[in-house]
Amino acid sequence: MHLVTVKDSMTGESYTYDADMPINSADSGLAFYISQLTNLEAKIYEAKYRNIIYPELVPVDTSDPEWIDSVSYISYDAVTMGKFIAANGKDLPQSDIDANITTVPVGYAGNSYGYTVEELRKSQQMRIPLDAAKASSAFRGAQEHAQKVAFFGDASRNMAGLLNNANLALDNSTVDWDTGTGQDIVDDMNGVLIKVWNNSANVHIPDTLLIPSARYAQISSQRMDTGTDTTVLEFFKANNLFTSTTGQQITVKPLLELETAGATAGQRMVAYEKLPDNLFMKQPIPWRALAPQPQGLRIEVPCEYKLSGVSWRYPGSAAYRDLI
Repeated sequence: MHLVTVKDSMTGESYTYDADMPINSADSGLAFYISQLTNLEAKIYEAKYRNIIYPELVPVDTSDPEWIDSVSYISYDAVTMGKFIAANGKDLPQSDIDANITTVPVGYAGNSYGYTVEELRKSQQMRIPLDAAKASSAFRGAQEHAQKVAFFGDASRNMAGLLNNANLALDNSTVDWDTGTGQDIVDDMNGVLIKVWNNSANVHIPDTLLIPSARYAQISSQRMDTGTDTTVLEFFKANNLFTSTTGQQITVKPLLELETAGATAGQRMVAYEKLPDNLFMKQPIPWRALAPQPQGLRIEVPCEYKLSGVSWRYPGSAAYRDLI
């Protein structure tokens, strides 16, 4: 202890204090005062992420056994005709079937999460559900991977995606959407639907049109004609090939990935008939966490899942159009 005596020059009074003890200044006192008035909210906020949307755009099949590494299916094309024949019946046209097997690779994937015993102790005091939060984060990571594969595939594993399949018809738009009229844009969108319809001999009628997000924002606000309240999007939904032939509403969705999906990293539209017979994505093992595994003072939780790219049984049911 080190006592020090000081005298106040104004009042003449003397004060004695221990020089070894810290003195609370105005700043430290104010900080303590504020800390007592601060309330820790009960709600825990997490960062906002973009929605996982690929299951809305691609039929996902989880019915296959978990042990598979690929899925094969048989497709065939019948060659047949009829004609008038002679009485001897020796000139009958021959019918035949051309069959082939297509194999779709399925990849084994996974991730993990973990936490230390000390982290668990602290999370209880801080009201942070650490184990649940990390599990949710790992699931989100797997979904991000699945969405990337669904849209663009994985070239190293011979997987194609919804937006870059080499077997689908591709053409280039002749309309400049920045300067074109509402009717020009409607004709361009309707044109890619008609392309699928014509190329498939009227077998497939696209019920879904995906367009770049920026273009979707444009047509949802741009007026079809000057002085009217009808937007280009509203007019197209009422006047398109699918709606006029079936009487049903066409699905038009914006997709951020289409901003750079074109052949030259430009914008692209995708029109397709969204039926499980036409296209599919295999997920024999949806994401799942296995049993926690203690490793010293840490708990590790391995996770696994299996998935394929997007395969088209009928490539003629879809088409791409790259925008200017």
